[in-house]
Amino acid sequence: MTIDIFLSVGRVQTPDQETFIQSVEKLLAEHDLRPRTVGRTDFTSGKPLETILSVMKECSGTLVIAFERFRFAAGVEFPGSPGSSNLKDVSLPTVWNQIEAGMAYSLGHPLLAVVEANLRDEGLLEDGYDWFVNWVTLTPESLQTDAFEDTFRHWKEKVAAFAGNK
Repeated sequence: MTIDIFLSVGRVQTPDQETFIQSVEKLLAEHDLRPRTVGRTDFTSGKPLETILSVMKECSGTLVIAFERFRFAAGVEFPGSPGSSNLKDVSLPTVWNQIEAGMAYSLGHPLLAVVEANLRDEGLLEDGYDWFVNWVTLTPESLQTDAFEDTFRHWKEKVAAFAGNK
């Protein structure tokens, strides 16, 4: 039985990103998991948040793939405040990863985050919450490490349990 999962991924801009996403989609298919992504598999001319929520409700888990969308050579965090600090070489993903992770969490989805290693560790894409965060390089080989395979297997077990309780 194939289980639908929500795949949160930004618009692909580089060949490495596309290769990585294709590797993830192949891995999911090998495990009878069908990725659903607004703008990639599901489309709308309506309100995006409503469509995302509707698709998520048909899914039994969420996989967030966060890769670099923004890169800032320099900046200031909390400008004008006593706690301001200078930033250097900061990379961020699309804000939609954060939004979709929050929506998935509020639905009780088992959540797995796969985050490009150079991204800033913050928000819902950081360690220490109720889900798994895997920091990876965007190569298919990063999906074949023992650590990733164990984390993926554990997440998949939670997805199957969630699907069984729907």
